[in-house]
Amino acid sequence: MKKNEKSGKGAHRRPTLVPGISVTEFRAYYWWKTELIQFARRLGLPAQGHKPQLSARIERRLQGLPDRPKPTQKRANVPRDSDRPLRRETRVNNYKSDDKTRAFFKGHIGPHFHFTYHLNQFRLAREGLTYGDLIDEWLAEYERRKTPSYQSPIASHGEYNRYIRDFFDDERNKGKSFQDAVASWNAIKHERGDRHYRKQHNPSRKR
Repeated sequence: MKKNEKSGKGAHRRPTLVPGISVTEFRAYYWWKTELIQFARRLGLPAQGHKPQLSARIERRLQGLPDRPKPTQKRANVPRDSDRPLRRETRVNNYKSDDKTRAFFKGHIGPHFHFTYHLNQFRLAREGLTYGDLIDEWLAEYERRKTPSYQSPIASHGEYNRYIRDFFDDERNKGKSFQDAVASWNAIKHERGDRHYRKQHNPSRKR
């Protein structure tokens, strides 16, 4: 069976990604990133970036809107922050999650430091930060993670990860396996419309 088909009651085939597809139909289905890359190239669009960026780029083309201007790239000769000694008071200007930056954080936080999605989003959403601010926020998140009810943020394009987490948050699924969660996701990921976890999206439910 092809991956864009679904068997059983209400079986249907996803539409084909062609230049004439409507925005409504494009938004209604789950697309693999590889499919979006191929479709972007077919439309003559840049194919780099995360899924939300690819999708937004494709949607504008399907709507007949002009492509957004390319973001101004930083000059290659602009030094990274980590090219000079990092201190708590160092301003965050040209941040890179490289080995020198990791070593800096480990020196202030400890060997348990690791780069996190939350820290990156915290940095991108604010201006005028110092590396001390990043240290303090990482430590604050580390403390929040100790709370049993804490759930780490998931990237906006992480539909699969969000679905799996919500599956296990459902008390009805207590004791079920990761394979059960994946089977539930596979059963709905190509349905038309909403792909958030819902109780009715749990085909492995015990009867």
